[in-house]
Amino acid sequence: MKKIVLLIVAMFLFNMLLAEEHNENELFMIYQQDQTFENFQKAIEHYNSDSENAEDYNSTLMLSYLYTMELDNNLAILNDNLDSLNTRTKFSYANLLLELGKLDESIAVYEKLNENVPKWSCPWRHKGQALLEQKNYKDAEIATRQAIETREDHFDAYLQLARIQKNLGEYEAALQTLENGMQYEEADLEEEVTNEEVELLKAELEQLLETNLK
Repeated sequence: MKKIVLLIVAMFLFNMLLAEEHNENELFMIYQQDQTFENFQKAIEHYNSDSENAEDYNSTLMLSYLYTMELDNNLAILNDNLDSLNTRTKFSYANLLLELGKLDESIAVYEKLNENVPKWSCPWRHKGQALLEQKNYKDAEIATRQAIETREDHFDAYLQLARIQKNLGEYEAALQTLENGMQYEEADLEEEVTNEEVELLKAELEQLLETNLK
């Protein structure tokens, strides 16, 4: 009899825990089933208010899921309406895809920009970056050279081209490219490249050249 009572108590406590967990994640499940912005907002407000007090970090986990799902929804909207985006928004969307590691998708958007605004240097440079990250060095070189051709003082494009040439084993050409670009260092108004990066790459190329000559 005692064992039966203990079993009933254990089952009761287990069901209580399940009910508590269900209530705790109710707003997340509502959003999961109906992903409107209103439901997203309610869930975010709820888990944000709990996040500092939750010792098990459940609220932090739920917030992570919510933001990821909403990001995926927004990316889908942008992709579905790609042709309706203005040029700047389309470029920012491509950059976001690049930051997220969605390289094929970012390249496809950069290519549309290359077709529509071929004289704009930045999409060429960023497409070169995506191709470089894919280790597609030949196509990365073509895109990055196009960035320089459309804007001669595009400093970070020179640095990127030097990196590509280094990966191709063209150390002398890479060093020359870097030195050519350094004359435009002051034109790097966006400050995408630090002096330390430049000096490190230059030292690396000089070392590679010296080793190659031995």
